[in-house]
This record gives sequence, structure tokens and C-alpha cells, in this order.
Amino acid sequence: SGRPVRPAGRREGAGFVFGPVDWVAPSYTVNMIRCFLVINNFGKPRLMKFYERLSNEERQRVIESAYGLVSKRLEDLCNFVEDDSLFGGETQLIYRHFATLYFIVICDKAESELGILDLIQVYVETLDKSFENVCELDIIFNQQKAGLILDQMVTGGLVLETNSQEIVSKYKELERNMKQQERELKSPVASSPRTF
Repeated sequence: SGRPVRPAGRREGAGFVFGPVDWVAPSYTVNMIRCFLVINNFGKPRLMKFYERLSNEERQRVIESAYGLVSKRLEDLCNFVEDDSLFGGETQLIYRHFATLYFIVICDKAESELGILDLIQVYVETLDKSFENVCELDIIFNQQKAGLILDQMVTGGLVLETNSQEIVSKYKELERNMKQQERELKSPVASSPRTF
């Protein structure tokens, strides 16, 4: 018969196999942010979050390449740049320029450009709420806070939260918990030896 024969136990269209044939794992593709950068007008990185393991030399190359791409673009051009040299194929660079800072996201081409622009906008608005009119110096002198706020939004290269109020609320709760732990560590009860 001219009909194709399927291996025993294999379901058509399924990503898995039953029975005597080897198991085939389904292939999943996860849209992912590769890195989030904040760079000033002179090319100095002010905040860097890489969601892939890269050597320091590779990170420096990515930062320099990203700055080179965005700093030469005219203001009236779109905020999306496709450049396979940054992280290899299938990546794009999406950015916004606010005052003296470029907010740059390098992500998979499958990510929504408008979604990433919105993510950058929410991050800047959240920084504004947290620092009361954020500027470059706020990020320089409060890198931990700026990084923790970003961590509330993006973890492991995946966007978790884009509600500015929720992000500020979670950060304030985290800050309260850190201060409470600090007080507990400094209290005389915690430092005295325990006897049972």
C-alpha cells in the first residue's frame, strides 16, 4: 500500500512518542530578553542586566556595539534595530532615549517591539516614582535600588510585571523586609549568645 507507515505508538502531530520508539522532547521556544542596558550619551554604562552567561569581554563588546548603533541614529528614526552581530542571529535591539540616557533592550526577534517599548516606559515611570524625577545621578548612586526595581519587572529574561504601582509596592515591601532583617541582626538580643 502506498500509505506512509508510522512507528508503533507514535501519535501524529504529537511532540512525544509512546512505546518502543525513543522519546522525542517537544521543542519549546521562549521569547526572551537577552540584556537590559542603561547607557549615557557618552557611552558609559549606568546599569547592566545580562540574562545570558557572557564573559566580560563579550559584555563589553555588546555594550559598545549597542551604544554605537543607537548613538548614531537620528531622533526621527524608529526605535528598533535588527543586528545579528550582538547576540548572534534572531535578535533585535529596542531602545528609548530619555534626557542623557539610552534605555536599551536586546531581545529575541519574536518579542513584541511595542511591548518592549512599553516595558522601558514603565521602568522609567517607576524610577520616576521611586526617585521623584529620576536623573542619571540617581541611577549612579542607587544602582542597587534601580536594579531591584528592574528585577521586579524582568527575571531570567522574562517579563513578570508591567504595572508601575504594583512594582513600587513590591519594592517598598522588599525594602521594609530588608530594613527589618537589618534591625534584627543589629539588635542586642540577636547578637547575644543563646542559652537553652
